[in-house]
Amino acid sequence: MKQLIKLFLLWISSVLHRNHKSKILFYHDIYRTINYKALDIDVHMGTHIDMFKKHVDVIHKEGFEIVQQITKPNGQVAIMLDDGFRGIYEVKDFFIKNNIFPTIFLPFGHIGEDCLLSEEEILDLQNSGFKFECHSWSHADLTSFSDEELRRELGNSKKLLNTLLGKEVNEICLPIGYFSNHLIQQLRLYGYKEVYSSIPGNYIEPIHGWLRTRNLCQFSSPIEVKYILRGGNEMIKKRYERMHYRK
Repeated sequence: MKQLIKLFLLWISSVLHRNHKSKILFYHDIYRTINYKALDIDVHMGTHIDMFKKHVDVIHKEGFEIVQQITKPNGQVAIMLDDGFRGIYEVKDFFIKNNIFPTIFLPFGHIGEDCLLSEEEILDLQNSGFKFECHSWSHADLTSFSDEELRRELGNSKKLLNTLLGKEVNEICLPIGYFSNHLIQQLRLYGYKEVYSSIPGNYIEPIHGWLRTRNLCQFSSPIEVKYILRGGNEMIKKRYERMHYRK
C-alpha cells in the first residue's frame, strides 16, 4: 500500500510539473552478481543490470539522450554513480557497447576495499571513457569536520585523485548530501567548480545557484523512472533541501 501511494503521488506530481528538462539520474552501483552494501549503513545499494537496462529503455522512450555532460537545458540525461562499487566493472561492456559513460565519485580513502574498485580497475574504466571525480576522503558528513580535517577531505583527496587519474579533478559529490554555508566557502577554496548533492530536480535549476540536483533511481521501477523524468520529483525537492542543509 505504501508503495502504491508513493507511485500515485509521483504520478500526480509528474502531471502537475510536466517537463522535459535535462536531469541527472544517480545510483550507487550497477551489478550482475554481487549487490554490495553501503559504506555507511547496512543497506544493499546496487541496481541489477537487467533493471538498469529497463531504465535505459524508459529514458530513450521518453525522448532523452544519455550524455556524460549535460550541455542543453532540455532532453538530456547524465548517469552518475556514488562510491565506486565494483559491480560496475563486471558490467562495463554493456556501458561501452551502448555509449553510456557515467561519472563515478570516489571516496579516496576507501579505494581498493573489497567492495570497491581498485586503482587498476579505475584506470581501465577511465581509459574506456568513464569519468571519475571526488567523493571526499572518508565518505562522511563534511559539515561535521573542522577546517583542518577538511584539508584532507577536500584538499588531499583532490590532489591524490589528480595524481591517480592524470587529470584535474574539479567536481565533488557531497557524502550523504549534507551541505552548509561554511562548507560552500571551503569547496570554493579548494577549487571545486561543480558540486552535487542528493536533492532531486532539474539540472538547470541548481540549489542556491551552485548545488547541482540529482534524482536517485537505484530503487526505482521503470514507471517511477518515467515519472521522475517528467518532473515527478518536484514534489519532494524542498523537503530534501531542508533535510540536507546544515547551518
